[in-house]
Amino acid sequence: MVQTETKGLGLMSTGRKLGLKARAARCLVCTLVCTSMVTGCWDDRELSELGITSGSAYDWEDNQWKATYQVINPSSGASSMGGGGGGSGSSPPFLTFTVKGNTIMDAIDRSNLTSTREMFFSHSRVTVIGEKLARRGINQLIDFFLRKQDARETVYVFIAKGNAGDILNQLMQLTKNQGAGIQLMIEQEARLTSYFPGVRLFQLAMALSSESGSAVIPEILLTGDEIMDETSETGRTDLPSRLALGRLGVLKGDRLVGWLSQQEAFGLSFLTNKINQASLSFPTQPETSAKIDGSFLLQHASTKIRPVWENDHYVMDVSITGSGVITEIGSPMDLNNRASIAQMERTIGENILETVKQSWVSVKRLNADVTGFAMTIHRSDRKRWKQIEADKSWDEVFGNIEIRPRIHVSIERMGLSNKSFKTVQQD
Repeated sequence: MVQTETKGLGLMSTGRKLGLKARAARCLVCTLVCTSMVTGCWDDRELSELGITSGSAYDWEDNQWKATYQVINPSSGASSMGGGGGGSGSSPPFLTFTVKGNTIMDAIDRSNLTSTREMFFSHSRVTVIGEKLARRGINQLIDFFLRKQDARETVYVFIAKGNAGDILNQLMQLTKNQGAGIQLMIEQEARLTSYFPGVRLFQLAMALSSESGSAVIPEILLTGDEIMDETSETGRTDLPSRLALGRLGVLKGDRLVGWLSQQEAFGLSFLTNKINQASLSFPTQPETSAKIDGSFLLQHASTKIRPVWENDHYVMDVSITGSGVITEIGSPMDLNNRASIAQMERTIGENILETVKQSWVSVKRLNADVTGFAMTIHRSDRKRWKQIEADKSWDEVFGNIEIRPRIHVSIERMGLSNKSFKTVQQD
């Protein structure tokens, strides 16, 4: 009897222990769940301690990296202006810091010797590379952007002919945040005129590491000799020096090997199917006059490429189609006549054809596959591409490629009138 009671007390003690353990486990789980829902601030940094950069530029000078950072001046309100707003006030919208170092990080660290704020790159919009550095090679710069935690691989990349840092000193009208202004400029250009593609840093890295091993970067330049870097000068209606897009830099490997003119860059946009919208000028009556007096707004365009192996080399069948609206006519024409419209369509198509051919000649001269033909061949003819890779003969194969372009342009609308104003006057 006594043994039975003792056994019962033992069972009750064991059950109580299990209950306490289960309660402790529940408390532990609740604590872990609650703490996981509360964000920590182990890496917090005060905003007043950061120098927020809107752009950066890199040059190679005296065998060192020369880095220039454009830092938003918080007292001017530039950070809130985005791409709009005026330039009033005496306080400059941004400040620039130029430092040198054996590596890029060395240069950044040295910036702490001249600035009261730590450089913060997460809001950078653009980066500019000096031509000297571009010809030396930019692998290390790309590696830095892909590796550093607060650097953004989405920044737009440009090449400057001279000192890249000078670009960041130039003030722009209609915007206080110059980095955002340059970003809007390239995005607007790519959308409305299609001469230059906006190239972000991760796109540059992907192009250079692709089968082609080549890439393009737009040039940004100053149109005048004088740098406008005083806030009072933005109050003028016509600045003697402005930022503008110039040529298209061609990189092979990681080095700049040459330039394409604006027209050649336009032809490359057709070859790479990067036409969004473009305005084309042409002679409206080529059979009687070579005078360029008409404009055509190309609203839709598409390019398809098919590689064909013929007689020991590739021939690229390039099929370009486009359509749009007539926006200007300087000669007497009646657009109710279908023959006149067909003639203008042929003329516009011939102009595009000539632009594409000129671009292809320049690309072949540089022997840099910025057309992406290597990727096209890799996808369509894997067996032959493996042989090209094994022989490491892509440069030779690319040099022997021919293009066979076909253009078809259709005029969909004439605008608000079916007669030119000259025709109306003559009537």
